[in-house]
Amino acid sequence: MSKKILITGGAGFIGSHLAEGLLNMGHEVIIVDNLSRGNCGNINSILNRINFVKGNVTDPGLMQDLIKSCDTVFHLAALSRVIPSIDNPELCFKSNIEGTEIIARLCSQYGKRLVFSSSREVYGTAKYSPVDEKHPLDPENPYGTSKVAGEKIIESYSKCYNLKYAILRLANVYGQKDFDRVIPIFIKNSLNNKDIIIYGGQQILDFVYISDVIEAFLKAYSNNENLLVNIGSGKGTTLLELANIIKKITKNEGKIKIKDKRKGEVEIYISNINKSHEILEWKPEISLTEGIKRLL
Repeated sequence: MSKKILITGGAGFIGSHLAEGLLNMGHEVIIVDNLSRGNCGNINSILNRINFVKGNVTDPGLMQDLIKSCDTVFHLAALSRVIPSIDNPELCFKSNIEGTEIIARLCSQYGKRLVFSSSREVYGTAKYSPVDEKHPLDPENPYGTSKVAGEKIIESYSKCYNLKYAILRLANVYGQKDFDRVIPIFIKNSLNNKDIIIYGGQQILDFVYISDVIEAFLKAYSNNENLLVNIGSGKGTTLLELANIIKKITKNEGKIKIKDKRKGEVEIYISNINKSHEILEWKPEISLTEGIKRLL
């Protein structure tokens, strides 16, 4: 049965792919985005099939009108990268915490289910690996802290006002339409035969391809229970290994240069995805090498 679904941040990397997936399921899609990082080019192919609203999730009046009229909210809008959150924590907290509180409150008030895009940054550097959902929350930067706050706001509204929710803690998502993150930066430099610059190099991260992530969101949407799950590949890759994979595929003749690790970046994270497999019957299908080849 067709539903009316609101996606905040729907003109962004993940949101635009999610909009396509929901349209393909026959749903009516509304996107609200302030276009600070998202852009209309990401949704150009579906603009005639959606309702696009330019606006901020911190605008209570706008969000009230949109949430009242929909069935489910996918909340993806956020200042979504670590380094910008360190450079501008005030903006990060306003967008990510205040915006999430407004949405959780309105979803509670109008009886709408909320699907929240959280992050592996809530865990910080892993105390054990792979990291399951019971791992302590110990973020190392304002972005991770804002996501912990968002989760706790949603859980508190659930306990007090019966908010129905799904929280997905995403690992490092990559794929078409992304930019200014590690994989697209490495690929861009490699295609131009430039050196690949790595900050640190030995960090171990979990990279998961966009189509697998969208499948997880759609399965979470179809599951009516309150849930909190990790979404990742379940495999760890060092930044040095990642650079060498991309260098090999692109036949880049440049060098790999190692610089000092930057503050606030996690040392190690590998998802334990047993819970998402058990509850959502979800597992990733695309390997890192295959995903990079698709991107190229």
